[in-house]
Amino acid sequence: MNDGRQFFGYQTFIFPDGVPISGDWTKSRREYVVLYIFDSDGNYLETKHWFAGTTAETNDAITKDKLEAFIKELGPTVYKDICVKPFQTMIDGFVFGLIPDEASRVVDLEPSSTISFSWPWDGEYYT
Repeated sequence: MNDGRQFFGYQTFIFPDGVPISGDWTKSRREYVVLYIFDSDGNYLETKHWFAGTTAETNDAITKDKLEAFIKELGPTVYKDICVKPFQTMIDGFVFGLIPDEASRVVDLEPSSTISFSWPWDGEYYT
């Protein structure tokens, strides 16, 4: 962002009661759009979020459009690498953020541990 702040946004999901063993999982998976904002030193400032409904109630086009709208609200932006510190926030009673896992020595993007970052902290990630 022109003022030095950094941002990271994406579409994500959570199974509030764990992945269902049987039945229609699309009715229980909750879809979210999140936009995290950080200062120029990588400190977490705030989260904008939107609950899109369950997977059965929404689709990727809707969540993509909402993410693009969030980014547009920021004003002029430049897409580039960012360097931010671990953080966590609560949304609808669920933990979101970049959460350190001391035992595995990684930082997980939560919810759902969809991406993990590890040493040498160069932006490489694992899914």
